[in-house]
Amino acid sequence: MNRRHFIKNLSMVAGSSLAMAPNMQALAKIVEPTPPLSSKAQFARSLKKNPGLIGFANITENFALTGLTIEGRMPDDLSGTFYRIGPAGHERGDLRYQHLFEGDGMLHSFHFSGGKIFHQGKFINTPKFAKEKQAGKFIYSGPDTKISGARAVHHADEINSSNTNVISVGDKLWTLWEAGSPMQVNPQTLDSSHWVNLGQNSPFEQSLKGMPFSAHPKVDPGGDIFNFGLNGNGQAVLYHLSANGRMKNAAVVNAGYRGMLHDFLITHKHILLILPSLSPNGAGKGFFQRTRFEKEQPMRVLVIDKAELTIKKGYQLPPGFAFHFGNAWEERDGTIHFDASLYPDDSSLHNLSAVMKGQVNKHTSRSQTVLYTLKAKGGFTQQYIDGDSEFPKVYDHLVGHRNRLLYTTGHKHNPLWADSIRKLNTDTGAVDEYYYGEDYLVEEHVITTNKADEGSGYLLGTALHLPSKRTCINLFQADNLSQGPIMRAWLPYHIPLGFHGNFQRS
Repeated sequence: MNRRHFIKNLSMVAGSSLAMAPNMQALAKIVEPTPPLSSKAQFARSLKKNPGLIGFANITENFALTGLTIEGRMPDDLSGTFYRIGPAGHERGDLRYQHLFEGDGMLHSFHFSGGKIFHQGKFINTPKFAKEKQAGKFIYSGPDTKISGARAVHHADEINSSNTNVISVGDKLWTLWEAGSPMQVNPQTLDSSHWVNLGQNSPFEQSLKGMPFSAHPKVDPGGDIFNFGLNGNGQAVLYHLSANGRMKNAAVVNAGYRGMLHDFLITHKHILLILPSLSPNGAGKGFFQRTRFEKEQPMRVLVIDKAELTIKKGYQLPPGFAFHFGNAWEERDGTIHFDASLYPDDSSLHNLSAVMKGQVNKHTSRSQTVLYTLKAKGGFTQQYIDGDSEFPKVYDHLVGHRNRLLYTTGHKHNPLWADSIRKLNTDTGAVDEYYYGEDYLVEEHVITTNKADEGSGYLLGTALHLPSKRTCINLFQADNLSQGPIMRAWLPYHIPLGFHGNFQRS
């Protein structure tokens, strides 16, 4: 695609990309207020009865640098920083956000060095956060929460909460949202700096400024970064960046999709946009409220050439919805394999609204690992794996290449959040898992190793211990989860339940 044609298409995209809805600007002008104290009062009452909701309670201050109490022995080969991010600012004044995805982002770091671990956490100081902190109230409507007298939204970064993921780019950190720019953050102090202009120091210059940049970029084994940004008009921007964040290539493709898309995949040759069976045409005024599962709508896969950033072919799969995918790889003849943590409907999305009111739905649909094969000449096969699964992870050196092991979280007994972790061998079906117990809410775990060897190293993740109201960080041998954590370290407090994170070795 030549640059003039790309910029022309991009101008069409920019006009429709005001946030996580087909027309966020219009949504932001809706001034019907949330009933006074409604969600906030409901949540406060429920929290007294259900201590598990503490992970969704409002946080008002940063966490100063604090040492953890370590149980067990830290391995000598573990050195670096574990970064985690998620929504933490859920309330201001009398109002509480209606959906978990709306909260102001907070970045956490757990620094491992010399046998010690130190934690700190800071709010991402976005323009939205800074203005609302000064005002002492919400001044912008969110995707679902409509604020009386809210300020108009002119571009997505005005309401970018930077609350979903964090990745290392060169010697900097980028915190990510779904529909706006990355925020550049200092890896040591966690101080926010500025919105990243994705086209800076590249031929794209200012043409990518403020464009949607999804929260799940994929880093191939060579270090290059691929990502997408979905827009309300059905188009998607595709990105190819170097390891230091310089834009190598970008293009616009017509995905023909106006639902919610959170994640994607790459192989060594292709980008896969996997479009779930969602539409924005349901009841309700908010974006998530209106998002609905279409049981007759196929889940589509667009196969896109990584070098040219053009669509090569498409597949239709049975209806389904997935927040997250683990990995994809392809054979020499073009056959593509990928996995998904697949839900049968959208109840999990709407449950993240209910929990903000303190409602715990014990009957929310669970996701399970599904292994797909897309045949080179058309058609597909699928294999369902028993057991719940979410937040799938593979080894970094195998992103886009064949993997055998898939690490996920899971539910056994806790209806609110994950309570277990699992390792699945996709070749043999063998499962190795560890159940934390009903007293823990378990977050995404990540793989850390200094070897290009699948099964080596450690699995690392946080969990909220409900009886003590403390967060702990847990370290497992990656090849033997069932033996339990070989080290556990405790904070003297809890931190809010988050979404994603990564470990940066030093």
